[in-house]
Amino acid sequence: MTKKNDAITLRITRRELATILAALRFHQDENLQAGGEIPDQSIREIATDGGLLKPLSFREISKLCERLNLCEGSQPTKGLVIEPPHKEGGNKPLFRVVYVIDVNAASPMDASRTAYKIMADPESQPPVLEVIDRKGKAVSIDLSEEAPV
Repeated sequence: MTKKNDAITLRITRRELATILAALRFHQDENLQAGGEIPDQSIREIATDGGLLKPLSFREISKLCERLNLCEGSQPTKGLVIEPPHKEGGNKPLFRVVYVIDVNAASPMDASRTAYKIMADPESQPPVLEVIDRKGKAVSIDLSEEAPV
């Protein structure tokens, strides 16, 4: 089950984006112009995910439309997109560490097994790792250049 504020990735066509933007602006003009509660019960149910979420304000919808418009001209991301780690818990910051390795193999399972063998082999060369903080900032760490621990 996803958390109610988790970000999602959505691939849409330009035509779908135009319709979403039109719907957001219509909702903004018809339901949020006066502020306060959304007068239409069915629209309020959708905007709050059945009462689970606080609906976006007039200003928040403006910002969302701006973000969607900025993305309109950009090319879709190719390859793997790695999200930052979820909200931190515990007494230390939470990081997502990504080990990237290219291996020749007959299948994805064989590639996974080969990569794991390399990772677990104490004689393997120390890897280069991508470390992502909760804000999405990534840092590349080459462990072969680090002093031994």
